Amino acid sequence: EDKFPIPADGNTPDFGGGLQHHLRDFAHHPTIVGLVFSLLTQFTYKSYGTDVLGNFIIVDVPQRSRIFIGENNSSKIINGTLVWFFHLISDIAGSSSTAGLSGGTGIPGPILSIAKEISVLPFFKNLKMNDMSISELLSKLFNGTLLAEHDDKGKIIKDSVVKLDFRGEMGIAAELGKQAIPVIANECIVRTFYMIRQLAQQIKQINVRSIDDFKKIDIKKIIPVDSPTLTRMLTIATGVFTALDVSEAVITNKYWVSINYVGVGRFALALEGEMVWALKRRNLRKIRDMYEKFYRNVFADIDKRIYERIGEGMEYDKFGLNEEQTEILYNMEYYKTINDIECTKVPVGGEKIRELKREWIEEWKAYMTAGFSGFMNTGNAELNWYTLEELDDKIKDNDPKKPWFRLVLLEAMLFEPYFPMSTETDKKGNEVPTKKYSKLNSPIAGYKKGEGDKYLEERFASVHQLSGYLNRLRKCYDKVIFELNDVLKTAITSIVITSGITILAVATAGAFAPAIAVTLVGANFTGLSGAALTSACLAYLGGGAIAAGGFGMAGGTIAIVGGGAVLGLGVGAGVGGAAGAASLMGKKNTIMQSAKLLVSVREVFLNDEKDLEYSNTVYEKYVQTIQDIEKGLVELRLKADTADNIEKKKLKAEIKSAEETAKAMKIAMKSMNRYISSYEVGMGIKK
Repeated sequence: EDKFPIPADGNTPDFGGGLQHHLRDFAHHPTIVGLVFSLLTQFTYKSYGTDVLGNFIIVDVPQRSRIFIGENNSSKIINGTLVWFFHLISDIAGSSSTAGLSGGTGIPGPILSIAKEISVLPFFKNLKMNDMSISELLSKLFNGTLLAEHDDKGKIIKDSVVKLDFRGEMGIAAELGKQAIPVIANECIVRTFYMIRQLAQQIKQINVRSIDDFKKIDIKKIIPVDSPTLTRMLTIATGVFTALDVSEAVITNKYWVSINYVGVGRFALALEGEMVWALKRRNLRKIRDMYEKFYRNVFADIDKRIYERIGEGMEYDKFGLNEEQTEILYNMEYYKTINDIECTKVPVGGEKIRELKREWIEEWKAYMTAGFSGFMNTGNAELNWYTLEELDDKIKDNDPKKPWFRLVLLEAMLFEPYFPMSTETDKKGNEVPTKKYSKLNSPIAGYKKGEGDKYLEERFASVHQLSGYLNRLRKCYDKVIFELNDVLKTAITSIVITSGITILAVATAGAFAPAIAVTLVGANFTGLSGAALTSACLAYLGGGAIAAGGFGMAGGTIAIVGGGAVLGLGVGAGVGGAAGAASLMGKKNTIMQSAKLLVSVREVFLNDEKDLEYSNTVYEKYVQTIQDIEKGLVELRLKADTADNIEKKKLKAEIKSAEETAKAMKIAMKSMNRYISSYEVGMGIKK
């Protein structure tokens, strides 16, 4: 200290005396700020720091200490840097005036120094903890009285004083270094096991039989970084490590002293990584949930050829609608939504909710109108929106006693509005469902199923001599869904059904291209592109019918409803056939489509039409579709055996999805067969 004096030592009384001046005098701080103030002292002849109350002060260097200020710029810089540096080193053990008192005051470490420097800012200066200012808190940390124990008289026990000076921070750093060793070892073990696991999977997939085969291994899949599986493994490993460590600290009553803080910090980082992957999964789930609302009641036209052979072997037209009947369906859905808007009663902000609903229905109506010619695959087709009186006339003209009207009632019943019809990009650049209509998805402000059924019953079913029919359809549909859910142990609702192709379209493309529109709705929507194409496609998906594809169906049929589309699954779909199409359809959507088909068979073709022969034909075709899926699975498995790694992974996912779909269809098949058999017994029909 005597060999490397600095002028700021002359201001010791100004900064509270020998026990605190190293903390309050900024020139004694081993930080960049301390270096800056050391140089300032050399050039301004002033010292900088805080008083006992924590206020920033500037005081003149006393005359006796000015001899330590350089005479020229070069000497000032040397004194303000090199001399300052070695002076701090000498002060680490304590100043000369206090070295014999409790080991000396020492100098504050970098962390405490930075905290002291920040404490003079207005925001931090006014902060208090238990009526203690930040400045006082830092002073007690520095001199060791903050955490010290007291005797019965309230006096500090000398041996319990723990000073947080430079030596204290060095001790903490050394202890953290020791604590890091088991944490690093744990990290290495987990990552090594992950790497071994990935290597074993690669060897199994590639079927390594020679040294040369190892060259085919994808190193990127083995390296233990950037993997949700690895993150989960690290979270579990560090969580167990921390739990055991904290448990030991509690059992031994050592608490803060015994805890491995590096381990706790690593566990926190693992949780952060887990949260990042969870958010990524949530974004995909949001998109999936949005398109489940679009895709309810619909089986997508996987390929333009999917209905190419419709009409061969059975009369599919009983599930079909002509142009006017399709217009009737969309008009009924429109008026059902208008009724829901009028019946909306929300305690607070009701008018805003109704206005938002009106905006949604007008947007849906506009997209339906714009896309109708594309849906029809004719350039001059136009979707007509009728008044209620005109709509009744159209229904009468098409003879509501025929099955088509009851199938339309089923589709209209299951139509639930207010789904998003577009996507948006969030702050992180992810494609997510638009939140424009998110308020309409709440139980209070959202669509009321009971009100919708009541309106369709009173306004359409009863008017056209089908009194009580909506209650029959709803009761039968809910029963069928319950049966399938109970067997398959999976949650299904009428408004949240999706298919893998919809998720894939959004997750990979981010929007709908014309080819995707054809894939989903069986129509290319000529003249539309970009956002307009996307919205039109989604609006029609929510409408509940798919385009028949214009493959010569009798009677001018342009759309398929009532679950009939599932009977054309995989027709003309190429290698894998029905299995490939089934994998895209997915298990949950299969349950929904099959439930609609079961309701159509039970209520429309058996209970109403008494058409046992046609119902048996539907059943046989359904069984044949399952057999086609099983046959296609064999083809896909054979193809997977000879495929490369990337293709094999895709095929395996396709096979798994097709297997789940087939399982769901087998459950529905048994239910259909059971009901048809019961009907035969009830009618006294002998096979």
